[in-house]
Amino acid sequence: MSIKTIYLALIAGDGARPQGAIDYALSLAAENSAHLSIVVGAIKVPVVVYSGVAEVQAIVTDENNNRSREGEALAAGIAKGAEMNGVSCSVQVLTDSIDPLFTRIAQRARLHDLAICGRPRAEDVWSTELAETLLLSSGRPVIVVPDGFAADRASRTIVAAWDGTAVAARAVGEAMPLIERAGVVEVVTVLGDKSAVDIVPGAELAPMLAHHGVKVTLVDLPANRDVGQAISNHAQLSRAQMIVMGGYAHSRLRQMVLGGTTRTLLQTTPIPLFMAH
Repeated sequence: MSIKTIYLALIAGDGARPQGAIDYALSLAAENSAHLSIVVGAIKVPVVVYSGVAEVQAIVTDENNNRSREGEALAAGIAKGAEMNGVSCSVQVLTDSIDPLFTRIAQRARLHDLAICGRPRAEDVWSTELAETLLLSSGRPVIVVPDGFAADRASRTIVAAWDGTAVAARAVGEAMPLIERAGVVEVVTVLGDKSAVDIVPGAELAPMLAHHGVKVTLVDLPANRDVGQAISNHAQLSRAQMIVMGGYAHSRLRQMVLGGTTRTLLQTTPIPLFMAH
C-alpha cells in the first residue's frame, strides 16, 4: 500500500492562501514520489438578467474573470513550486457557481489516494465548505493542514485518536502508509467518551499496528467534556507530526452533519489532521 496520487484542493479569490496545505502537499508528494493534482476552484457570481442593468452585468462579468485569473495564477505558482521540487503535477482551474463547483471538486478527489486542504478559517466560509465537502463527499481520506506547522520540529510520532468504532478503524487503515513511515504511533483514548459505544479497546489494536513494524504506545486521557480539545492538547505535548481520526457524522443533513469532536479538531487542529469518513 503506497501513496502515489495526491489531490490538493483550494478556493481562489476569498481568504488568505492556505500556504501550510500547499507546502505540505508538495513535501508529501516529493517524499512518496507521488503525482500531485492541483485543483483550484473559482466561485462564479451568477449574472441575473434584468432589463436596464447592463452595467451590473458588466461588473459581475469582470469579477468572474478576475476570479478565474486569480485561480490560474494560484495554480501556476504551485505548479512552479512542484517543478522546483521535482514533483510531477497537473493543474486544473474549475469555475462554477457554488453548489456545482464543490460537487465537481469532490468528484475529482475520488480519483486519488488522498486529498489535502487548508484548515478552515473563521473569516473564510469557503475554506470550511471545502474541508467538509472533501471529508463527506469524496470517499477519500483528507489531510487538513494548518498554517504555521513546522514539520522539522515535530517528532516521528503519529497520534491515532481511537474509540474503537468502525470509523476510527477505517481512518487508521487508510493512514497506514503514513503510520508505517513514521514508525511510532500513540493510540489515544479519552476515557468516558460517550460516543464510544461497543468499542474495541486500544490494547487490541496495538498488535495489528505492531505487525506493521510500528512502535505502539497506549495512552488513556482523563475524561473531558471537550474530547477534541483533549486530543489536540495531547498531540501538541507529544510534538506529534499528525493526528489520525475518523470523521464522525450524526445526520445526513449538511447543516447538522459533523459531530462535536470532528468539528473541534477540524477547526482548531494545530498539526495536520488525517480524517476518513
